[in-house]
This record gives sequence, structure tokens and C-alpha cells, in this order.
Amino acid sequence: MTTLSLSPGLSSRVSSCSSSARSLGTSTRVHSAQLLEPPAYVKHYDSQLSHLDNWLAIIALVGKVASRSGANGVLDRVSEVQDRFRLLRVQLATALTEEYAREYEMVLGGRAAIAVDMLVRNLFERSADIVFLATDNLLRAYMESGDETSAVTINQHLQRYVAKYSVYDDVMLLDAEGNLRTRLTCADADVPRDDALSASLSQSLSLGHADYLEYFAATPLMTQRHRALLFVAPIYQPETTPSACLGYLALSFNLDEEMQGIFEEVADSQYELALLDKDGRVVASSLPQLRLGESMQQVGVACVEVLMLEGKAYACRQISGTPYQGYAGLGWRCIALTELVGSAKPQSHETSASSVAADLVKGQLSDIRQQASIIAQQLNLAVINGHIISVRHKAVELVPVLHQIREIGNLTERLFGVSISTLSEGMSQTAIADASMRAFSMVSILDRNLYERANDVRWWVLDERIRRQLSAAADGSEQARSEISAVIRSINRLYTVYTKILVFDREGIIVAVSDQASSDIVGTRVPESLPLAACLTISSEQGYVVSSFAESELYANQPTYLYCAPVIDFNSHTIVGGIATVFDATPEFQQILADNLPVRSAESLPPFALFINAEGLVISATVPGISLPLLLDGCYEEVLALRDGQRLFQRLEYEGNSYLCAMVASIGYREFKRQDNYRNDVISIACLPID
Repeated sequence: MTTLSLSPGLSSRVSSCSSSARSLGTSTRVHSAQLLEPPAYVKHYDSQLSHLDNWLAIIALVGKVASRSGANGVLDRVSEVQDRFRLLRVQLATALTEEYAREYEMVLGGRAAIAVDMLVRNLFERSADIVFLATDNLLRAYMESGDETSAVTINQHLQRYVAKYSVYDDVMLLDAEGNLRTRLTCADADVPRDDALSASLSQSLSLGHADYLEYFAATPLMTQRHRALLFVAPIYQPETTPSACLGYLALSFNLDEEMQGIFEEVADSQYELALLDKDGRVVASSLPQLRLGESMQQVGVACVEVLMLEGKAYACRQISGTPYQGYAGLGWRCIALTELVGSAKPQSHETSASSVAADLVKGQLSDIRQQASIIAQQLNLAVINGHIISVRHKAVELVPVLHQIREIGNLTERLFGVSISTLSEGMSQTAIADASMRAFSMVSILDRNLYERANDVRWWVLDERIRRQLSAAADGSEQARSEISAVIRSINRLYTVYTKILVFDREGIIVAVSDQASSDIVGTRVPESLPLAACLTISSEQGYVVSSFAESELYANQPTYLYCAPVIDFNSHTIVGGIATVFDATPEFQQILADNLPVRSAESLPPFALFINAEGLVISATVPGISLPLLLDGCYEEVLALRDGQRLFQRLEYEGNSYLCAMVASIGYREFKRQDNYRNDVISIACLPID
């Protein structure tokens, strides 16, 4: 961070960048963005130091005029010490203002990053959904036949799919020219074609540039939306060479509902969030003053800035989404804002930080405090010399002057200490807020990830090819087993978070596996770690079961979750077996933890993080061999008792080092772990070192 021309008057603005004030360009209303001003408490301390500096100069001058010549050398020494105080005062003001900007950078930038990355990860899953569902045989048959009487049946079929994923608010089938054939929601029959969508499909899909199109625009297909977010994929007739396009499947992602949920999770009463498109225009916002379509293209991009919005000042920071497993989406951004009221600054809602404040006063701050003490000692030494000279020269008039100089020196040193204490308290609060947000992000992304896993297996059991072939495969038909294997291999290629997908019959005998290297398990019984009995007794299409997080031979005897759902025969409508997925837990959980830890230099003590369950089992950790009772010494039971989003902050010692540790309990996502009768309490722990 840099500070712009910090002078004793502190008239310059302070920010983490040095750009000039900007306007918001083509916004429908004119707002201004400017750099962050130093807070009131910085100006207050600087004003007090300036007053003491001026008073010291006056006292020294009076002393020179009133005293005999023998004292001038002492007062000259006082002036030299005063110059050093002035230089240190500027350094203190710089540290205070830079920390002020850093606090906003951390809390605003952190929230914006978490919000947009949550969205990107969610949309990454949608890119697999659309490609899988476009291969559905019933949809192919409907698009090929041209028989509109089967539209009701197709709608019921689509409803079964969408019931598993509440992120979609509509599904549409378009013919090869882009005309609407049927949709999940009720709408007017005469819906005009979206020519822009048709052109985009022709350009990107028909030319083989992608398996699907992600489309975000105002569309006559979704007139109730300001702009709709559609995932569109062609439905091909596989028997022809080359494959003929029968039409298109379009999944409408409920972006407004998703962003409202993200805003509620990530923001609170003190912060606001807005989603922006790649051009910086507002797509969704928790702040009513930021209306849809407003341009925020450059505001808060390079640093924290102050946005004047309808007479109110907001500190804001804009962050672009980070690609996830190669998926970058449509260039989504997020801007986080907080209103500036008086001398308000970011606050943590955690436990008081006074216990860790002293530990964070290091580096520049420690040097400033030490230098202030040394300078005060030198001033006292000059005063002592002055007393000696006053006695030697019988300059009694110098005594009150020296007394005043000593008092001013003591007050100055004390004020430096108070200023640094204020700063260190702010640093502690910021560090706590940072650790807490990181732990929250970890467990929230875990819940969202496992939500997808619970839904995937329930999607795939609806596949008509598996439902028609499983009974024959169970009876030993090699052709049926081969067809099922081909289906689940194609699914596994799309959904790479699984090491394998397997299909089993009612007896628990595996009839197909997606991983050809594991073909030797075909014909064997599923292991005890898979909850077979619970799976085969599910009575609802919404039902699924999950194993405990335990070692499984399906996962090289490493711990993971196994997700299962029953397959209902296409003709008899009875349960004839099931599908199980083997979640690749080790790298997936490691990635979630690592992505949410700060980057540290090679010389610094590294941060670490872990997931644990309510029984104290370490699910994943970024460092091996962590002793949980040792790490949580003194708060072990309290941490394990955390439930439903509860948070805890502690300063902990581990292996001779001090850490700021934040713990956050999982709360679920949408209906997952909230309304589906599945309970799986996971607690994230983020440990940031006190260097």
C-alpha cells in the first residue's frame, strides 16, 4: 500500500492505489468514486501530536529568549529531538492510514471474493448438468417424433429431474430453428423466437466450439426476467453420421434466487453486495440504490474506493471471479460495500481482540513504538543536561521551561502508545474477521459441494437407459451391462469429482462400474461401507442415502462419502437396484481448504485449516498428523458442540506457535441438510499464524 503525500495536516486521501477520482461512466445516474479518506481517529491523534509539537517549539523558543547563552546548546538539542518526533509522527500517520485501508481491503475484498466464487463453483456444476441431460433418450425421442401429444409426459419427466435441483426455475425444449416446443412452466403458447440466442447457438455450437452455450441476456423466452441465465445444449440423433441436431435443451438457472441466498450468507447488516456482469453492470444487488443495469465498471477494481451514492458515502471493493477447474463462466464480478458513517470502520462481531492485540504489534509498528520511547529518553536526557546547566549557570528561569519540555515529551510518547494500541486493536479485529470469513467460506463451499453430490445420484437414477437395462444386467446380460457401463462412463467424464460410479442390483451385486480399471469388482458384492439396505427401502423419488465418512475399499481404503439412490424399473416401477457414487474426497476437500487460506511468503509460518465432524474426527487437513485435542486444548468440547452456523474464535498455541483460530459449523445449503432429513455436522477451522 502507498500513502499519498501524508503531511502533518493529513489533507490527502489514502488508499491502496494511487488512481485519481473516477466517475461511473454511462450510469443512468451520476455518482462519483474517490479514494478513501483517513479516518477521524487518525486525524484526532495527528492533531494532538501537532498541538504538542507546536507547543514544544514555542516552549523551546521562549527558553532561548529568556535563558542565558549556556542553555542554548541544550535547547538546540531539544529542537533536534523534536525534528525526529515530527518524522516519526508522519510514519505513525502512514501506518494508521494504511492499516485503515487494509482493513477495508480485507473485509470488503474478502466478502466480494467469497460471493463471486460461490457463484462460479455453482455454475461449474451446471455445465455438467446440461450436457448430461441433453443425452436423455426420452427427450431425444420427443424431439425426433414431433408428437406434441407427449408434451405432458415430457413435462412430468423434466419435473422429476428439476425436483432434484432447486437451482433451476424452468426447462425448455427448442426445435432446431430455435422455436419453443415445450417448457416446464406454464406460459403463452406463442412465444417469439430469440433470434440472438439462435445466432449464438449457430455460431458456437453448430461449429463444434463447445458442448453447450452459456447465455445471459434479455430474452423473449423469459419475459419475467430482466436478463435470464440459460445453459443450452443441442439434442442429437445419435444414429446418424454426422449426428443430426434435433433441437435444443435449455436449463434456466434461477440467478436472482441464488444471489439473494449468497447475499444473505456473506453479507450482514453492515455490508452490501452486488453481482456485476463482465461489463461491470449490476445484475443483482442487496442495496436498493444500485439498480439493475447500473454501470460500476471501474469502481473499486484496483483498490478500495469511496462511492458517493444518493448522498451517502460507501467504501467499496470489486473482485472478479476466479476460474474453477478451468471453468471461468461469463466474467462475473462482485462488489462489496459498507456505508461510511462518521469515524466508523470495519468491525468484527467476534470475541474481543484485546488478548491478541499485543502479538500483532510487530514490524513497522514495533519500530515506531520503540523509536518513540528512544526519542523520549533522549529528550529527557536533554532536560537532565539542562538542569545541570541551569544549576551551573544559575539560570533559574530555565527550570520551568525544562519542566514543560519533559511534560510534553512524556505526553508525546504516551500519545504514540495510545495511537499504536488503537491501531493494533484494529489489526486484531481485522485478523479475527479475516479468519472467521475464511472458515465460513470453507464450510459453506463444502455444503454446496455435497449438495451437488446428493443431487447427482438422484438425477442419474432417472436415466431411461439404466432403468430399462438394469433388470437384464442383473440376470447376467452382457449387452445390458455393457450399455449401462457406457452410460455411467460418459457421466463420470462429465462429473470428475467421482473416482467411480457403480450400478448394483437388489442383492447388492455390482453389475457395472464407470472406471474400467476397476472392472474386477463387477460381479462382487458392494462393501459394507455402502448403506445398501437403506438405499433399497427408499420410498420417495427425492430420497437418497449417504454413508458415514469412513474408509471404503471402493476408495483405496481411504475415508470418503458414498452416495446412493435406488433405480426404479422403467416397466414394473419397482426398485431393481441402485446407483452409488464414490466421491473423491481427499483432493476435493484439500482444494476447498487450500483455496481459502491466505498466501504467505516462504519465510512466514504457514497457515493451516481442517474440517472435522461433531465426533472429533478430522475429515481433511492441509497439514498431516494434526492432533485435534492438542490443537483445541481448553476448548475441545466447546468446538465440537458448534451447530448450525455457530462460530467461535480462539487464540491457540500449537507446536510452540501462536495462531488466530476461527471455527464455523455447517448450516447446509437450500434444502440440503435443512429439509431433507440428512444430518452431517461439519466444522471448519482456519488457523492463521501470529508471526
